[in-house]
Amino acid sequence: MRIGTKSRVFLSVHGLVCLVLANSSLAQQIKTLGEASKASAKVAIDAEERTAKDGWVPPDIDVRPPVAKEATCALQDVISKAGMQVEEFADNLNRLTARETIQTQTVSRSGTLHHPEIQRAEYVVSASQDPDGNVHFEEYRGRSMNNAPEPSSDHVAVVNAFSLLLIFHPYHAKDFQMSCEGLGNWHGQPAWQIRFEEQSGHMSALEINGKDYPLGLRGRAWILADSYQVGRVETDLVETIPEIRLRLQHQIIEYSRGSFPGTNVMMWLPSSAELYMDFRGHRFYRRHSYADFQLFSVKVHQTFGEIR
Repeated sequence: MRIGTKSRVFLSVHGLVCLVLANSSLAQQIKTLGEASKASAKVAIDAEERTAKDGWVPPDIDVRPPVAKEATCALQDVISKAGMQVEEFADNLNRLTARETIQTQTVSRSGTLHHPEIQRAEYVVSASQDPDGNVHFEEYRGRSMNNAPEPSSDHVAVVNAFSLLLIFHPYHAKDFQMSCEGLGNWHGQPAWQIRFEEQSGHMSALEINGKDYPLGLRGRAWILADSYQVGRVETDLVETIPEIRLRLQHQIIEYSRGSFPGTNVMMWLPSSAELYMDFRGHRFYRRHSYADFQLFSVKVHQTFGEIR
């Protein structure tokens, strides 16, 4: 199975079903996203409420964290400045390498996480941009540097780290309804809590046997009040898809600052990416963490250690 975005990053579940990204670059190969929405209208329902058996999953996005009572949020200003930071990130990134640690835990019927399985891989991500402004991220893993990572023993392979940042890229932001919940807290720093829900032009879509299943995202981002960098993004599905038994997909991406001595380059990069999934009765938790980043760009080749 593959779940992807227009920036060409995927989640793959091997041995279950094959799903292909509805990417703008693949427009001639698959139906339009609008057609996909119509095709799936009869098989998608509103996301289910969490139950006792979902205790292993963080609270649903609709559970709002507390915010300061008197802070005034200028929504469009926050979105605009965050978008500028994302654009700058995409402009600076040519190729990034790292050591990646992947922790996988399957979930029992009672909701208990099983003993973790640990994998380590060489990781490379590169960025490119189309003339229309759409940004593409390509990820590669393993010594062979191919883009099909080896699955774990549960036959699940996940490819995803950078994509959720693009929600605030001007190319995609227009497809989301956004609201500011107020001034919250991100690791002790004041951060604007931005609630978003995808309305059109779905970033993520599934294709199974030639049939498209758009995956609308709803979620929350913490955008730092002083720098307008995205510190955290958390998402749930807008709708489940009973026909393929996709019941739950919860994602959390944490970002941290990485600086490059001797240059004025500073980038906010993923420090961890977490996925909680319930698909065809298969439930699992996966965490990706990164260390020893090296940045290759036109003007700079620098190295820094583990992001914290």
